[in-house]
Amino acid sequence: MSAPRILAVDDQPENLELLGALLGDEGFDVCFAVDGVQALEEVERSSPHAVLLDIMMPRLDGLEVCRRLKGARPTCFLPVLLLTALSDVESKVRGYDAGADDFLDKPFHRVELVTRLRSLLRIRALRDELDTTEGVLVSMVELLENRDPRRRRHSLQVASLAAGAARRAGLTQRELHDLVLGAALHDLGKLGVPETVLLRGEEELSAEEAALYRSHVEIGPRILSPIESLAGALAVVRHHHERLDGSGYPDGLAGDALPPSIELVAAANALDAAHRAGGDGAALLRAEVGRGRFRAATVDAVLAAATTQAEPEPLENLLPVPVLEVGGAILVADDNRTNRQLYRELLEQHGFEVHLAASGEEALAIHERTPLDLLILDVRMPGISGEEVCRRVKAEPESSYLPVLLVTAYEESGARLRALDAAADDLLIAPVNRLELVARVRSLLRLKLYHRDLVRHEQVVLSLSAALEAKDAYTRGHSERVGELAARLAGELGADAARIERLRTAGLLHDIGKVAVPEAVLNKPGVLDPHEWAQVKAHPEIGYQVCRRLRSAAPVLDCILYHHERRDGSGYPRGLAGEVIPYEARLLSVADAFDALTSERAYRPGLSSRGALDLLARETAAGRWDASIVEALFALAARGGADLRG
Repeated sequence: MSAPRILAVDDQPENLELLGALLGDEGFDVCFAVDGVQALEEVERSSPHAVLLDIMMPRLDGLEVCRRLKGARPTCFLPVLLLTALSDVESKVRGYDAGADDFLDKPFHRVELVTRLRSLLRIRALRDELDTTEGVLVSMVELLENRDPRRRRHSLQVASLAAGAARRAGLTQRELHDLVLGAALHDLGKLGVPETVLLRGEEELSAEEAALYRSHVEIGPRILSPIESLAGALAVVRHHHERLDGSGYPDGLAGDALPPSIELVAAANALDAAHRAGGDGAALLRAEVGRGRFRAATVDAVLAAATTQAEPEPLENLLPVPVLEVGGAILVADDNRTNRQLYRELLEQHGFEVHLAASGEEALAIHERTPLDLLILDVRMPGISGEEVCRRVKAEPESSYLPVLLVTAYEESGARLRALDAAADDLLIAPVNRLELVARVRSLLRLKLYHRDLVRHEQVVLSLSAALEAKDAYTRGHSERVGELAARLAGELGADAARIERLRTAGLLHDIGKVAVPEAVLNKPGVLDPHEWAQVKAHPEIGYQVCRRLRSAAPVLDCILYHHERRDGSGYPRGLAGEVIPYEARLLSVADAFDALTSERAYRPGLSSRGALDLLARETAAGRWDASIVEALFALAARGGADLRG
């Protein structure tokens, strides 16, 4: 694993030399800039993992550099640690207001600098370990576009038009965020609509077919619902066919019940759909205003956005920089009642919800039962000290990123290092300056933005599985059985728990590329022609391309890509043979083949378990399958563990 890259920015060469030597000794890869302009250029060129930034510099000072980095979507999550010889409170407050994640006075202690830097990198690493909503979004849209390439970039075009209109209409950053995500995914539910319906215009559909088409606005939210970070976008996905006069679907929203953000997406969708059908989209929208289906201001905003936009903007440009919501729940623990009340008055005055504890024991009890956003802990309390409370909170995986401020009335030697050793995010000396405290609290709460749009592994898998089920319920049943059988086979062969779970996930996702294969080909009762067979053979590669940008899917990418390779080299898509085929892909392919052989298909009846095992035995003797894996399948079947159909 490569060393974290740190950009050190200072106009004094001796300071850069010191930082380079110090951080180099700690295993960091250090790059340098001598002023603010060069710093911005270096960020774009080398994509550092964190920035150490001096405030007082020529051309562009550190505060402005920080402000620009935090104000741009591509760099807003880049950790910034300000270093300055200015120790006054006003400078710190200005630094935090500019978006800085941390602040150190010069001369700084080597251990403190490294510890604070590693803390910021640890927070940043969570984004590197988990998927972001943006990455999942791109993969979901790709699934949809692979289904119907004729509508390629339609979803992004609608998102781009709606975002441009939303900026003109003055929507908030949070409303804009949900609008962009919802607009980019508004048609995802069409994965569950039969292609025979999608290939015709709505006016050509029977009543039953029209109901099937309209079901896409309900299928989409079902696919996306496991992804918590998309919760705000689900209403856009469900209601993008609603109209102001109540004539839309699925819920017949009317008047003020139709939010302006959703109306913007609905108008943008109608405009682009009309253009793709060869019609006059602007005339259509104005006619809809005359019928009372859209507000004139909504249509004006969408048409104005269309005149300035030839091509849809990239998704990363559409999503706004996250904005921290006002408030948050803060626990204050101090054995001095007067101090507790002073903290409460100050923090409540600035919109925070405050919980008070008189001891370390009480603080831990409140932490266990109450969702908190930040802890302020007095270091010296009877019983369990503030440092120990901090240590215990940070040791729990689910709260390891919860910000903790320690406060001490004694500026003794070693207090700051002990606080860092307890994993505290900062140590303040009492009496605490009120402006500095509020600025530091807001700065630490801003770290929540690093995590807000992260998507956990199980959420991604559930949504991709739901997308596959929307395409073909049979495929979902097959994928679940393959995952379970592969997991059981792995257990039979002595695999550890991590590999067993990985193979279960691989089974759920191995056929995700079939979303792009036409239903008529998948369900054809006769022999496939060469072109149709080529479409089927493309599904492992398509699945790999869809999932490769998802960190959650990274451990099973080989299984997705290679589950149709065969030991004798007769498989696809790469024609690999023997031990070159990854072991887990070989194991999954046996589970996949057994379930496919025992399943009813449009072109053949399913075999019995015995018949499938006998066929696999003959093919193994001919060199097609890994003999040890097939042997494990026989052992599993002998105990009744291979038949998953109940």
